[in-house]
Amino acid sequence: MSFSNIFGSSAVDMDIHEKKSEEHVTKKIKITANNGWEHVFARGGIKSRFAKTTTADTTDHLKTYRPRAQNQSLEILVSLPLDILFEIFGRLLPLDLLHLARTTKALRSVLMHRSSTTVWMAARSNVKGMPASADDMSEPAHASLAFDTHCHNCLKPNVRNVDWNLRVRYCQKCFKERTEIVDGKFKKAYGLKLHHCLSLSITQNRNDARCLISDRESLINELTKLGPEERSVFRGTKRDGVLARKKHAVLCTKWTEGEQQSRWKELDHLRSLRYDAIVEKLIELGWEEDVNKLPDQHTARIYKLIHFEDHPLVKQPKPLTDRIWQNIQHKMVEFMGQMREFRIQQERKQQIRERQILVATIYSDWQREKGYHKYLMPTAADLFGMGQVRDIVELPSHRTVTVEDFQSVREELYTMVDTWKRPIARNLRTDLLWRLEIDPPNWRALRSIQYEKLAVAVFTCTGWLCEDIPEPNDSPRYMYFPEYIHHRCNRIRRRRWDEPIPANTFAMGQGYPGCTVQREWSKDDLDFDDKAARTVKNILDACDLNWREVTVSALDDLDPRLVCLKCSYGNRCDGERPMIIRSWRESVKHCAKKHWSDPTVKWQKISDEETRTLRQEQEEAAASTPIPPRKIWQCAHCHNKPGEPEKMTVQGMTDHLEDHHSIDPLEQVAGKDFVEALDVPPIAIPSVKLKPKAVDPPPVKIRAAYWERSFFDTFP
Repeated sequence: MSFSNIFGSSAVDMDIHEKKSEEHVTKKIKITANNGWEHVFARGGIKSRFAKTTTADTTDHLKTYRPRAQNQSLEILVSLPLDILFEIFGRLLPLDLLHLARTTKALRSVLMHRSSTTVWMAARSNVKGMPASADDMSEPAHASLAFDTHCHNCLKPNVRNVDWNLRVRYCQKCFKERTEIVDGKFKKAYGLKLHHCLSLSITQNRNDARCLISDRESLINELTKLGPEERSVFRGTKRDGVLARKKHAVLCTKWTEGEQQSRWKELDHLRSLRYDAIVEKLIELGWEEDVNKLPDQHTARIYKLIHFEDHPLVKQPKPLTDRIWQNIQHKMVEFMGQMREFRIQQERKQQIRERQILVATIYSDWQREKGYHKYLMPTAADLFGMGQVRDIVELPSHRTVTVEDFQSVREELYTMVDTWKRPIARNLRTDLLWRLEIDPPNWRALRSIQYEKLAVAVFTCTGWLCEDIPEPNDSPRYMYFPEYIHHRCNRIRRRRWDEPIPANTFAMGQGYPGCTVQREWSKDDLDFDDKAARTVKNILDACDLNWREVTVSALDDLDPRLVCLKCSYGNRCDGERPMIIRSWRESVKHCAKKHWSDPTVKWQKISDEETRTLRQEQEEAAASTPIPPRKIWQCAHCHNKPGEPEKMTVQGMTDHLEDHHSIDPLEQVAGKDFVEALDVPPIAIPSVKLKPKAVDPPPVKIRAAYWERSFFDTFP
């Protein structure tokens, strides 16, 4: 039935109807397809549009009203029957109904009436998988919470976070203002059971549960109006409602996440189509080689480039039309020009790296043939910086470099290594002399005397790799000669994740962290330990030895056994008191760990006879005890090459040579195929508790006259 049929009756019927409507003002009105527009106009739904006209005039106006073609509006909808309108509205989406309800008062009066619930339900059914609204929630409110994108408090746009437990859509600021944390203070202020009757929002922090302040206030107001028994029933009803809301929130949350995933997939598909279309256009323009060699995301991030898929003109989720391509073609061609320049640079770097690998192979084979692994040698990175090598490696791109081109370098390797080693040794000795406060008599002594071999030259490593791997029992990691000279941290470094591939270096292999690369030899990570050096001096004094002369190898051959006099409270060996006997290396660690490297700690050496007996017993015990495998072996074939592995056990080295170098286990030769690493300390000698015999104290040294002193006796 049309609008004209409803209001086309006689004036008498109209008057009678108006009187009845005035008499029954408080009666609930039910809007149907037959009387919908009648009640709309009776309630003044569109009175503002025709303020100076009567209802009959409005009917006549609607009969003759024809909107202009160039200025269409929603006014024509009111001329349609409600059953047709409901049929149309039922085919829309809930968001469309929300928009329609916000256009005119007439449409809002119809759509927001309870009799329009079926229309909203039909619109909701058009959304795949959308859960039904809760029993205590209207369909328009359910649709608004699901599809509106503004904050329910401050109307801020583009708010995507929906809290289905609280049934609100708040921005971050409003969420903090209109909610409160349910914690110990909340329970202390409002009771231990109140939060069970409130819907709670669980944030990312699982302990941070929040409730609406308005819900809490209304709940408290209702509870204050009830008696004790009524409160118990009321709380039970509220708890049941909270459980029902929580179940509904779970369904809605899953649906929301599914919709987000579907939307993301749809956008990704559109981006993929646009990406393929742009690539096809660029290939037609002759950029095929550059398109196939575009940098990946990691490379682009390291070199601070724009990845092709992340380009603002490529990642848009819009189809590529001919008109759009004409607008962006010049920008994409300019971008590809930059990518071509980057590709040429990377190809040049790769060519230089291949030549460096050839040099490193020659250098590694030369070291293995000459047996130079037991000496301090420059790394491959040091070799790349030498002029003779750099001149050949950096030859033009059109030149083909082979092994024959490096024949002159191989013949001069010994001279190049010796030239590199001299300033290294001189700087190291100079630093040690300054640390130990030794003044050499002349420059010849500085060059001839190997001060780096002294037992008092004690170092620790401050490198990142040693700091990440602590010593067992928190013992200090002291290094003596030749350990600190050949220490692994002297030739490696950590590469930052955002650092471009460094030139003149190689990545290390198995056993090293993935960010480890080789570098030029450097002692920057070595730190001279003054306290440990002072402890060694005290030990040498107890052994009646001159610390300016005794080397590490000489002290290891002597292998003195010592007693800490601070642990014995100053009591010396007397054959009756049990004491702990330690080697000189373990004594240095003991002083650092137990006495904080106190320089006043004194030591006593046990008798030589007891030392020989104790050493023999320990050797026999060690022979009968299986020694756990130690990682002390290095591959001579991989040394100074790309992917050089870390030290291995015997079994690991056997498998490595067989798998990577095809060397049968029976044909593997120590010293040729694998060598013992020089940065590995000797096996620790265990401490023993004995009753050492009394020993005569060492004779007191009398200083000679100044002109009779030798160089090593100049300083105390």
